[in-house]
Amino acid sequence: MPQNTLVLCLLIVCITVLAFTLITHKSLCELRVKNGIKEVAAILAYESER
Repeated sequence: MPQNTLVLCLLIVCITVLAFTLITHKSLCELRVKNGIKEVAAILAYESER
């Protein structure tokens, strides 16, 4: 039972982060967080097959 609770909590956190990113940014390919002089950037690089 505790393992199910942990999985549910993790799922809720992931969905919340995804929703926040979709609301505040136009794209999921780049996420930048600035705090004073520090900046953290996460960039997804991908190529689509044609």
